[in-house]
Amino acid sequence: MISPASTAGSKSGWLSRLKTGLAKTRVNIVGLFSGGVVDDAFLEELEFALITADVGVATASHLIEALKARIKLDGLLTQEEVRSALRDELAMLLKAAEGRIDFSRAQPLVLMVAGINGAGKTTSIGKLAKWLSDERKSVLLAAGDTFRAAAREQLAVWGERNGVAVIAQSGGDPAAVVFDAVSAAKARGVDVLIADTAGRLPTQHHL
Repeated sequence: MISPASTAGSKSGWLSRLKTGLAKTRVNIVGLFSGGVVDDAFLEELEFALITADVGVATASHLIEALKARIKLDGLLTQEEVRSALRDELAMLLKAAEGRIDFSRAQPLVLMVAGINGAGKTTSIGKLAKWLSDERKSVLLAAGDTFRAAAREQLAVWGERNGVAVIAQSGGDPAAVVFDAVSAAKARGVDVLIADTAGRLPTQHHL
């Protein structure tokens, strides 16, 4: 288990990098809506900004096509109107993924978070841990990303911030980390165990 004291030195540096990354993403997208003309060049720049912000090629293309349809059907003329339409389209995409968590399915309920590099898995785990704690659920985190440098420390920062324990090992097998975490969760009567995993691409077969 990682103690809060062991992460104190890395906390400020990691938070600084996180804020810098989020600021760049915000500037890349929001900075496009400067009140200029809504034309093909603007939409191409917006699509590129969405892709570089890790929205994904397929999703970015879907959003741009939806915006083109809205521009034609609704007669959108200004970039502010397009920005509002983009917000609506993003909300519609997320709404389809809405659902309630059935905590009675298992004890503990194990949530494994997976995705590509830089998708925001560890940050999302921190937010989930906060929400679950606010819902009066006991939570345990498993540092299953033994591949990326400082992954354990990043998860430990979120654990410290939310008052949630983190099960981790220095290196080793991710499956062993999760196995230990499940055993610990059962022994402690924890409601939800959230397991972090290494970011991976389809070509990284070793992960």
